[in-house]
Amino acid sequence: MEIRNLTYFVQVCQDLNVSIAAGKLYITQQALSKSIKTLEAELGSPLFIKVPTGVAMTPYAKAIFPICQDILSSFNSGLHKIHSITREGIIPLRIAAAYQTMESISPTLIEDFMALQNQAEIQFDGYPDKVAEQHVLTGKADFLFTVGMPMVQQRFKSYLIKKLSLCLMVSPKHPLYAKTELSIQDLHRQAIHCAGPQFKTYHLLRDEAAAVSAEPVLIPTSGYLFSTYENIFKKNNAVIGIMSNTGCPGFPEVRQIPFTDPDLNWDIYFAYLHDHRLSEIEVSFVRYVLSFA
Repeated sequence: MEIRNLTYFVQVCQDLNVSIAAGKLYITQQALSKSIKTLEAELGSPLFIKVPTGVAMTPYAKAIFPICQDILSSFNSGLHKIHSITREGIIPLRIAAAYQTMESISPTLIEDFMALQNQAEIQFDGYPDKVAEQHVLTGKADFLFTVGMPMVQQRFKSYLIKKLSLCLMVSPKHPLYAKTELSIQDLHRQAIHCAGPQFKTYHLLRDEAAAVSAEPVLIPTSGYLFSTYENIFKKNNAVIGIMSNTGCPGFPEVRQIPFTDPDLNWDIYFAYLHDHRLSEIEVSFVRYVLSFA
């Protein structure tokens, strides 16, 4: 039973005229009549009968009319209380994070901090790392989790939180599967799936390869999707990933081969603008994040 139908019923009871009631409710007479018929079907009883001046209430309608008035009064009172509650004391923390960065630090980072600070409200979105940095630079977010140092380093106060290594994930039939470690030169003319141009990893691979005259065929791949990876490994292609103790999720036969190149890392940085004045709760958040460093 919808509160709207009860509202319409009470209005007709008060006016005893469908046309007048419809005008007061700012709906058509047909819509009001349909609502009353719906309510009659739900209650299993007629509510009005037609009379020369409009409508008259049936005995059943007269019996439930005061009850419906009480229901609407309680509903409107409760609604007023909800709207009267202010957000005073609730402090939003606006975070832009490169994909997988916060989860790599701690899968429950946000939930754990909110449990410690019940006045904090986390507004969090994930983006490609370059996009995440732009959100902070343009004032759409206050805190940044990104891969590598922020591109505009002089604008940010940055902290290295976690160092992770890049690896190549290959299936058993891939020609590099037998190797225990790789250099960027091993990727020469190999089809390599990796994050696209909006991600720093793409440019890192391209620049490191160019420095040693290697020419890998970089194929942008959007995020971790089981079906995408399944198709890649079926074709015996390779994927750039992050070294993990748990391997490649869903693909136990896939090998993670680390790189020997010291610059092929996936370092997670936490940052905010130098001119951002931290509130008390934001100071607590910064200290909390730095505890993972």
